[in-house]
Amino acid sequence: MKKSLLIAAALFAAFTINAKEIVIDLSTAEEMAYTDCSATPTVVEDVLNVEYMTSAGWLWAGIEFPLEDLTSVSNIHFEYKGKGEGVVLYAYLRDAEGNRWTKDDFWPSLEEIEWTEIDMLPDAPHWDNPEYDFGDQPFTRLGFIANPGTATSSSFALRNVKLTVDDETAVSNIEAQSKTTKVIRDGQMVILRDGKTYNALGTQLK
Repeated sequence: MKKSLLIAAALFAAFTINAKEIVIDLSTAEEMAYTDCSATPTVVEDVLNVEYMTSAGWLWAGIEFPLEDLTSVSNIHFEYKGKGEGVVLYAYLRDAEGNRWTKDDFWPSLEEIEWTEIDMLPDAPHWDNPEYDFGDQPFTRLGFIANPGTATSSSFALRNVKLTVDDETAVSNIEAQSKTTKVIRDGQMVILRDGKTYNALGTQLK
């Protein structure tokens, strides 16, 4: 019986949250730069190199990747390296309203000359002031911009850029609608709601 309970619990966890990894096509990078600044992306052997120029201190230049209205983003993964003293790299998600989101107090240095691996999840607005929370709007762009303390011309590189998206299944939708009860019957987990019975896939049982 204990084994059946463990199997049912594992099945429920697997069906409730289905994490999907999206590998970003580096060749889709598009310039994203402040007025009088520029950035030129080039892909060579699975590495995106971004040559950029800024016209004054704390102006920015970099790239954005288009996204297909993603929701439930739970992680941004990338590897980067760069050159240039006093330059930070901002990674962010831009939503359908045009607002950007990044991780609060997180600005990797582009002085890193060796490949550095990063996993991060945005949790705060980036230079914008939306009147809603992170994730309330779908995400349409993923951005990486260099923000130097002085006018400069330099470069940074990216590789292995990935997003993790958590998709909730019908089971989660059922649970959200009203109070539910999970029980084990004949070694299988079922969900009871409003006098009806559902299996772990969210299908109503007769």
